[in-house]
Formats: sequence, C-alpha cells, structure tokens
Amino acid sequence: MSVLEISELSYRYKNSRENILLDVNQTFELGQFYAIIGSSGVGKSTLLSLLAGLDEPQEGNIYFENEDIKKKGYSYHRRNHISLVFQNYNLIDYLTPLENVRLVNKKASPSLLLELGLNQDQIKRNVMTMSLS
Repeated sequence: MSVLEISELSYRYKNSRENILLDVNQTFELGQFYAIIGSSGVGKSTLLSLLAGLDEPQEGNIYFENEDIKKKGYSYHRRNHISLVFQNYNLIDYLTPLENVRLVNKKASPSLLLELGLNQDQIKRNVMTMSLS
C-alpha cells in the first residue's frame, strides 16, 4: 500500500534558472525503508523539505495516504503527519529539556516529555549531560 507518492515533482530555487528537482516520481510503500542518497547539492534536503511541507513545489504533487497535501494545507500536513529530527538539535545545553520546551510554550508540563519517552530523571538534567543517542 502506498503511503507517500511524488508525482512529476519539480523545484527551482528563487535565484536559479535550473531546477534542482525535475519531474521526480516515486512511490513509498508502507513498511519499507528508503534511503535518499547523492552527492552534495543534488537536492536531497530540498526533497525532504518538500515532503515535510516546509516548502512548495513549483510543479507536481505530493500525495500522503492518497490525498494531495495541498488540499488540506501544508501546515495541516506538518502538524498531523510529520516529525522532523534536525542534524543540529539547537537546544540550550545548560537548560533542562523542560526549560527548553518552556522557552516556546510557557505552559508545557513534564507529562509532555514523559510521553516523548524521557523519564523523570532526564527531565531534570541539563541537556549537556544527556546522550544524543
């Protein structure tokens, strides 16, 4: 069963004459693992940004569970179907995980971090003392 499909996807950066992605077609099946590989500058991160709804393609469509993500909106797609893990985590290392979250959500409770898999001890420790794995 197809969970994600790219159809005739093309993308060009604002100040460029050439597309970084041109007529990309791919179907991603549920339960399978995929790798997006290539040399620097070929559009891997751009493709992932498009799939996550962080940017919009100039041409083509992205379907998630057979529905064009444009129909419900890119922000809806991000909020309800996408999780991103950035290469640089950008946490303030001398704060605890809860203090980091409260920088953007003052009402965040420890239960949120418990739901994400942290334990009581980890919630109270400075980020710099925690393992990234």
